[in-house]
Amino acid sequence: MSLINRLSLAALALPGIVAEDAYAGRVDETFSTDFQYAHYEESNDRMEVDVFNLTAVAPIGKNFTASLDLVRDTMSGASPVLNVKDGQGNVQQFLSSASITDERDALNASLSYAFDDVDLSIGGGVSDENDYFSGHVNAGVSWALNKKLTTLNLTGSVAFDEITATGRPEINETKTSQKYLLGVTQILNKDSLIQSNMTFAYHNGYLSDPYKRVYIEDTATQVNDARPGNKFQWAWLTRYVHHFKAANKAALHADYRLYIDDWGVDAHTVELSWFQPIADGWQIVPRFRYYTQDKADFYQATFTSSNLGAIHSSDYRLAGFGSIGAGIKLTKSFLMSGFVKEVKLQTAFDYNDRKASYQIGGDNSGSFDDYSFYMVTASINARF
Repeated sequence: MSLINRLSLAALALPGIVAEDAYAGRVDETFSTDFQYAHYEESNDRMEVDVFNLTAVAPIGKNFTASLDLVRDTMSGASPVLNVKDGQGNVQQFLSSASITDERDALNASLSYAFDDVDLSIGGGVSDENDYFSGHVNAGVSWALNKKLTTLNLTGSVAFDEITATGRPEINETKTSQKYLLGVTQILNKDSLIQSNMTFAYHNGYLSDPYKRVYIEDTATQVNDARPGNKFQWAWLTRYVHHFKAANKAALHADYRLYIDDWGVDAHTVELSWFQPIADGWQIVPRFRYYTQDKADFYQATFTSSNLGAIHSSDYRLAGFGSIGAGIKLTKSFLMSGFVKEVKLQTAFDYNDRKASYQIGGDNSGSFDDYSFYMVTASINARF
C-alpha cells in the first residue's frame, strides 16, 4: 500500500481491502448520494491529506442494489525517511523535503441481490496514483436467521498491486493481497446487540517501502528498507451497542479490536462513542480511542553492521508506540416532503496524540518520533 493510500485510510478510519463491519438485509430502498470531505494533518510540518469522496446508492427493481464510490486524495508535506544517532547517542529523525506531493484517484462499484434471508454481493475497484496502481475484486454473503435476530457474514477480497518509485527506476514490483471476514451480529434484546468479526489477510510480494532508509551507525552508511516478502494478519473486532431509551434514545458503542501479524506486531484498540440525540434532528457524538502496538521483530531505530540482517526496517509505523485520541461529531437531519426525502449534514473533529510512552509497557526510548495529528470531516447525504 502506498503512503498516500495509508494516510487516506487513516484519515477516514477506513478498513483495508474489505470492511470489518458487515450487516445483512437490504441497506437502501431509495436512491441516495453522499459527499464527504476530510482534512488530515500531522504536527511538526509533516504530512497533510485532503480526501474528497462521492458515493451513490441506487435500488434496481425489488431485489438489486448498486453502489458507486469515487475518491480523490491529495497529499503534501514531508515524511520520515531516516533515523540517525548524534554524538551523544540520541536518535534523531530526518524528514524528506516538504515538497512531496501526490494525488490518488479511486473507483469502487458493487452490486447486491437480496433474498428473503440472504444477501449476495459482488464488487471491485481500482486505485491509481503516480507510483502505485491497485485493482481488487470482492464478494460477500450475509444470512439472517433465528427470526432475523442473528446475522452471519462472510466476505472476501483479492487485490493486485503494481509498485514503482519516483527516483528509483529499478523498483518495478508487484504485490497480491487476500482478505477474508467471518462475522456474526446478535440482537440481545430490544435495546442491545453485539457484533464480532474475525478478519484474516495474507499479502505476498513487494512489501518494503521504497522511500524508507536504514542508518548503520558504525559505518555511517545507509541501506534500503527491506521487509519479508509475505505477511499474515489476523484481527478480531467485538462491538457492543446499547440504547438508553430514558436518555432520549441515546446509544453507547463500545469497540475492542485485537490485531496480530507474523511480523511480530500485536496491537490493541479500544474505542467508545456516545450517540446522543438532542432535538429537531440534531445529534452529538463524543468519542474516545486508545491504541497500542508492539514493534515488529525486525524494527530498530538504527542498526550496526553486526546486527543488520537481510530483513530490516526503521519505519516509524513498525515501532512500538501508543496513541490517545478524542473527537466529536455533530449531525443534523432534515425531513423533506418533495423529491428529496431527507438531507443529513455531518461534521466532526478528531485529535490523536502518538507517543512511545503511551504503549502498554512502553517508555520514552522512541520519543524522537512522537507527533500528533488531527482530522476535520464534513459530509452531506441526500435520500431521494
